[in-house]
Amino acid sequence: VIAEHNMNPSGEYKGTQYNNGWNVDGYPASALYQEYFAENATNSLYAKLPSDLQSAIIDTTVVSSHGSTTGETNFTSNDKLYLLSRQEVFGDNSSYDTAASSTRQLDYYNTNNNNASRIKQYNGSNAQWWLRSARSDGTDNFSLVRTGGSASNYGAINTLGIAPAFRIGS
Repeated sequence: VIAEHNMNPSGEYKGTQYNNGWNVDGYPASALYQEYFAENATNSLYAKLPSDLQSAIIDTTVVSSHGSTTGETNFTSNDKLYLLSRQEVFGDNSSYDTAASSTRQLDYYNTNNNNASRIKQYNGSNAQWWLRSARSDGTDNFSLVRTGGSASNYGAINTLGIAPAFRIGS
């Protein structure tokens, strides 16, 4: 975990008031994505990496789930850095992750339900960290990893850790 941020603040979005933030339009439209991961991000994490690492990172097609808003489908973005999905970390094919069938559990996290590989720290303490998976049963929740490594979800307004992922290749 390299920083902390909410996924989206409380407030009005597209004419609707969301007291717990929102997952409408998914991860690629979130305030967190726009600030840290988008191509022209205001606080780009990619731009802060050493140039030799930047040159080794390849673009990744990232499929993100959607909330319960009528007419939404999964979202696709092409990113250098991104947040992991619930499926990539937990491999549980959660019925709340509409993009679960678009990816697989990463080998690093495939630990027979041993949560130790999922525990990340921020400033020396175990931290909760965001996943890009919007929960399909509402308009305000995204999935996350708890301090002990288990899965959960929170309203997008909450400030949690950011643990970026990337792919190395040629």
